[in-house]
This record gives sequence, C-alpha cells and structure tokens, in this order.
Amino acid sequence: MKTAKKITVPPMAIRLLIRLIYLKDLISPKLIRMKILPLLLCQNLILSPTFSEIKPAHPSVDETDEAITVCKKEGKPIFQYLKKPSRESKNHALHYSRTGYIHPLYSPSGKIITGDYAPDHPHQHGLFFAWTKSSFRGKPTEFWNQKKQLGDIRYQGSEWKREKSGKIIFNSEQIFTTGKDSDEPILTETWQIEIPAKQNEYHQFDLISTQACAMDEPLLIQKYHYGGMAIRGNDQWIKTDKHGKPVGKMITSEDKNRENGNHSRPRWVAMYGQVDGEECGVVVMNHPKNFRFPQWVRLHPSKPYFVYAPMVEQAFTIEPGKPYVSKFRYLLYDGTPDRDAIEGSWKEWIKN
Repeated sequence: MKTAKKITVPPMAIRLLIRLIYLKDLISPKLIRMKILPLLLCQNLILSPTFSEIKPAHPSVDETDEAITVCKKEGKPIFQYLKKPSRESKNHALHYSRTGYIHPLYSPSGKIITGDYAPDHPHQHGLFFAWTKSSFRGKPTEFWNQKKQLGDIRYQGSEWKREKSGKIIFNSEQIFTTGKDSDEPILTETWQIEIPAKQNEYHQFDLISTQACAMDEPLLIQKYHYGGMAIRGNDQWIKTDKHGKPVGKMITSEDKNRENGNHSRPRWVAMYGQVDGEECGVVVMNHPKNFRFPQWVRLHPSKPYFVYAPMVEQAFTIEPGKPYVSKFRYLLYDGTPDRDAIEGSWKEWIKN
C-alpha cells in the first residue's frame, strides 16, 4: 500500500514565513494598533520550544552524598549506585553493610528488579561483584559471605561525563580489604558503565569491571561453586506457587532453567517474575573476551540470584601488573524475556 510522502519543513523556514506575514500587514497604518498584541504573541511563539531547534533529551545523572542515580530522558530511573550504606543497612548487623554496588535496578515502567539485604541472604546486594573462597598472603579472605568477616568491599570514588552523543559514561572505584577494620586495599576495582543516549523498549547499559592488585602480591581465587559478578532479584520472587516452585524464573541462552542450568556455561541469563502483579526482569550477558568464557553460572535452585563464576572447576590468581577485566551487558525489561531482542542485542554488543 502506497503512503503519502511526508514533507518536513525546517523550523527556520516557519519562523521566516510568520515574520513576513506579520510585517506585510504592519505596513497598513490602520492596522498598527490591532497588530501590536498579535505581534507580541507571535514573537513569543517564534521563540518558544515548539518552533525552535529542540535538542533531544538524553539520560541524566542525579548525584547526592549517598548515591548516584542514572535516569532516562523522561526522568525515570534506570539504576542507583550506592556511595554510602542504604537505610536498610541499619536493620542488620554492621558486618552486612556495604557500599559500591547498584541497587535498585528499575524496569522501564519503574518496577524494582533487584533485592538488597534479603532475609535469607542479607549479604547479597543488588548488582554486586564479590569473590568467595580466596586467600591473600596465605591467609583466608572472603568477600561474599560477610558474616565470616574475612573481607570488605567499599566505595572509594566516582565520576561521570556526558559525551556529545548524549551517552553517559560513569566510572566508580571500589576497594577490597581484609575487613572493615582495615583501610589497606588488596584489590582496587573500577567499574566503567556506559548508558547509551537512546534507550529501546528496555533499559540497557554495559559494565566493564577492572580489578588490579593494590600490592605486589597476588590474590588467590580458590576453586568454589560460586563467586564473581552477581545479581540478587526482588524479594517477591522468593515466594512459591501452588506447586511449591519459586515464582521467580530463570532461563539461559541455551534454553536451560534453574533446575537443569546450574553450572552450565551460557552466554546470557535472564531472571524474571512478577513484581506488584506485573512481569519484569533482567538479562545479564557475559562477553566472549572474558576469562574462561563461557563462564560457569551458579543458578540458585530456589532463591532469586545467579552469578558468573569462573572458578567453578579450577582456581586462579589475580597477579600484580595483570588486571582482571570482565565485561557485562544488562537489559532491564517489562514483560517476559524476548529471545529475539536479547540475541539481537548480544550480536550488536560483541562486535565492539
């Protein structure tokens, strides 16, 4: 079916046309008094945003002493990065408090996707990176299970900028120490997060984590069944249905689920379920350039969390002068996972 060709008139041409019409009428002395008010109105109209070269709105950043919130162009939040412990931390033992992570993640409609200080696992914090069984200088360290008090991760600094394209680049720094009573870092970690100017029906951002030894000694990451880049889902996904199965669901790029996908090696994982009666979820992609790609993934059988864990079958070390770099893409959406959209985003991402 043929459609009429759309003709676009430049805003400047519209301005000139309006001016010419009114200037033509103003040459009549009889109409001068009558035209003063319309002319003033016209001037305001010409200068109003409707007739001006409007610059497209882009994602924005709202920073306070406590947190940094990235919003899409309509002002709806995409995520919040915590510089100080949240209010919820006051309801838990001090060793569970943490900074330098992302919570909440929001779906496009504003549903909160992540959980924090969950009743079953208060050491899991939104979108976070933590190693489990590890050692430094021959002594055990542990950054995941905070109850052991063998390590701590905390916010160190951050900055952000907006490029000409409207894309926002947000950088943060966290340090890994032997505990809350120590300020001596074992590792320094930077997150570089890129939020594109144009968001699709889903929210999207890319995160690059770079971990480097802060001293001339390595950190040994021991063989273990979980630990690494993780995400905790909304607490509403802990509930079970009439069959006793969790309402929160998981699916992988290889079409596996939490029942048969634990310790499989997918390219991406989607976690989703109902929040306040409506479906929403998150996809986390693992880049081909990551260490031991495709990395093993820990899919918990009943709790809403998963983690990419490169030490599942073999230990490794983060050596001085050899930063550990890993890349991830996040898609936040309403509804259920759209495999075609996810695969399309995956193919576009790995070109870079």
